Amino acid sequence: PIGDPCIPENIPQEDRDGDGFADGFDSAEVYIETSSVQCRTRTCMVYALDGNPEKVTGGESCPSGDPTCVTPVALEAQVFCSCRCSLGPGASANTPLCNCGDGFTCVDDLVTTGGDGVVGGYCVPCIRPQDDREGLAGVYDNCPTPGS
Repeated sequence: PIGDPCIPENIPQEDRDGDGFADGFDSAEVYIETSSVQCRTRTCMVYALDGNPEKVTGGESCPSGDPTCVTPVALEAQVFCSCRCSLGPGASANTPLCNCGDGFTCVDDLVTTGGDGVVGGYCVPCIRPQDDREGLAGVYDNCPTPGS
């Protein structure tokens, strides 16, 4: 389902800042993998994550001093299975669009480059009043209220 954990097959290996570590994902971007076997929707999304989701702080995968490690909270909240919920301008759908469900919202035109089967809006988490998403208010918006 939407929100299930996933790890993309391809993680960027560039060293953009010259510190000797492959930087992983860039927090200014959204990455979509549309062939993920980890997701029933086949779409694994990395949303505004800075670092490598294979390296988690506090675990064996994160060597001391490696700035590309991510926190467990960021991994859970920013790397997840998603689905396409709206079409981009002029795009067509050969597969059904999805409904995002509770705790997620459709962000239209999130992906603007790629083929007709990729461009459009995708489900991303939103913050509900009952959520404890410490530190994620700068990443996600509040969930829309019914009727808005």
